[in-house]
Amino acid sequence: MVGVLSSEHAATASAADVHHGAVAQKSLVRLLLHLKWTLWKRSYRKNIGKLIGTIFGSLYALAGLVALVFAFLGTTLWAGEGELFPQIIRGLGAVTVLAWFLIPVVAFGMDDTLDPRSFALFPRSAKELQPGLFAASALSLPGLFTLLAVAVATAFEVLWLVLFGQGAGWILAAVVLLIPANLAGLGLCLLLPRAWFAHSASRASSRSGRELGGIVAMMAMFAAIYGFSLGMQRIDDLDFEQVRQALPGVVEVLAWTPFGALFAVPMDLAEGEVLPALVRLLIGTATIAATWLWWRRSLDASLTSALSGDASSGTTKVSSLVPRFVRPTAFGAVMGKSLRYWRRDTRYLASIGIYPLIIVFFVAMGLMLPESRPMMLTMTIFMCGLTGITLCNEIGFDGPSGWVNITANLPARANLLGRVAAIALIMVPPVLLITIVMPLLYDMAHLIPLTALASLGVMVTGWGASVAVGAIMPYPSSPPGTNPMKDKSASSANAMLTMTIAMVAVFVPQIPTIGIAIWGLVVGSEVLLLVAGLVSLVLGVVAFLVGMRIGTVRLEARYPELFWKVRDFL
Repeated sequence: MVGVLSSEHAATASAADVHHGAVAQKSLVRLLLHLKWTLWKRSYRKNIGKLIGTIFGSLYALAGLVALVFAFLGTTLWAGEGELFPQIIRGLGAVTVLAWFLIPVVAFGMDDTLDPRSFALFPRSAKELQPGLFAASALSLPGLFTLLAVAVATAFEVLWLVLFGQGAGWILAAVVLLIPANLAGLGLCLLLPRAWFAHSASRASSRSGRELGGIVAMMAMFAAIYGFSLGMQRIDDLDFEQVRQALPGVVEVLAWTPFGALFAVPMDLAEGEVLPALVRLLIGTATIAATWLWWRRSLDASLTSALSGDASSGTTKVSSLVPRFVRPTAFGAVMGKSLRYWRRDTRYLASIGIYPLIIVFFVAMGLMLPESRPMMLTMTIFMCGLTGITLCNEIGFDGPSGWVNITANLPARANLLGRVAAIALIMVPPVLLITIVMPLLYDMAHLIPLTALASLGVMVTGWGASVAVGAIMPYPSSPPGTNPMKDKSASSANAMLTMTIAMVAVFVPQIPTIGIAIWGLVVGSEVLLLVAGLVSLVLGVVAFLVGMRIGTVRLEARYPELFWKVRDFL
């Protein structure tokens, strides 16, 4: 019976031209489309937040389509000569393709639904997977709304050609290339994120590459936000007439880039520009071909590296846990471990990676708006205090590894003090440099004693608050190497409460400093400003000693219970 079934199976497979273990290319495309649709539907199950976000996003997208229709109506039917419409088409086309590429690059928290590494165990090459993955990429709301926008643009392009076209021959040539060129532009929109996701997947097989990419992307995102905020500060000084005159040149440059070349081809032909149309068509075709090959190479790399995983190459240097400049004691071991964490762990890097950008923003804001300089110096001192409270969940960050400290009978004081010493080594030099350089840049050198001493005082207060609060209210965190934008622990109620209490514990001890500093600024006394800085430092040391005492006693008495709270990562 088994032989009969096997022969029938073989005959059926032979008649369908399918070999054992093989799937026809068309079937593979259908399979990947069905898989993408199934995963997309299941992602909304018991996820009300995502459903609401999708609904609101769709409403915004529909409003954008309506606005696009009215913009096109205003530059075609309602326009006198229709000269602005080709510039709008070229500019919007380039911006659309650029957005499709940049959003996955910057928004590093996004997941690729069909991660190529998931197919590593299946006998399929990158060449076989590419058509199906590309087709599945169109099965998304952004793809659908982009298709609708391209369809609207195509309809109005035909309308513009009829109303304002330069001759019947050019109109016909433009119409013939219109739909293929726009579809090729849409295909490039879908292709660029695929290639980037595959490239990221091949890099992400290395944990260090994944962590570094996340931190760099996060800093780039915040840099763009701060840059936009700085630009808005000078919007009143902007000459809109100069912007209007420069806009055609900017659009023309974008149309010559790989992002805008394809959408510009029909407009070039309609205006009788044959050579620019051919060159841009060549640029667009070469871009699609190069991106397709880049995607294939990245797919091959991700499929291969996914099987090898995060295994070490064996070339990593092994160094002593205890730094050379401290004694080999429990304190030195904890300090060395913490220094490694600050250098390697994404959770630690993300907590301090944003501070340099914020300081640069404060400096730039003060230079652009002189009246805001006192506020920028005050905010800088406040940010120094925030660097101190980054330790407020050290026990939670240990997670399951905290059991080692308990079984090794690690002294609680050395456990806490070593962590503080590590962040002090990292943060004290840049804080002193910043609080000395900023007043010099602002022509407020007389404030250097206040800013430098107060920053140290607030930061030391933050250390005391952190070790006390962290030993009383630890909470589970995400595991090491977690993407900063996906750290679920940062949004929990325990995390919010812990951070709020730590901030209050930093602010309250420094109230006398604030009063003396305001007094000194009002009367213009440099002596009072110096006294305010010294008082801040003294209060910070006192707060640190009190916090260290509370944390030590709590850790010695309740370490097993605290470990029980954070034994599992989220």
